[in-house]
Amino acid sequence: MNEHFFLRLARGTLPFLIWALHFALCYGLAAAQCSPGSLRPGGPDRLLLGVATVAALAACLWLAWRARARLGQGALADYAALASAVLAAVAVAWSGIPLLLVVSGCA
Repeated sequence: MNEHFFLRLARGTLPFLIWALHFALCYGLAAAQCSPGSLRPGGPDRLLLGVATVAALAACLWLAWRARARLGQGALADYAALASAVLAAVAVAWSGIPLLLVVSGCA
């Protein structure tokens, strides 16, 4: 009864939630700043996108570091938490790189 199901579930899914929020923020901001009604000269705000990407990447890597420390217990949920944190860090980097490479604006 004292297995803390929801805590283990949060450990495994929090990295993917971070990735989803990063994805929605970055692509939503880029779409909002490149729409015809609010066209921003120079394209999306690369500084804001870069800060969001670095913050999300740091959070995922921190969660991976914490999950790595719990691997000695041998529970499958701990291995899943580490795998999801690493996979979410790769996803954040993958979805953040194209946004940082926007140099020609909203063309």
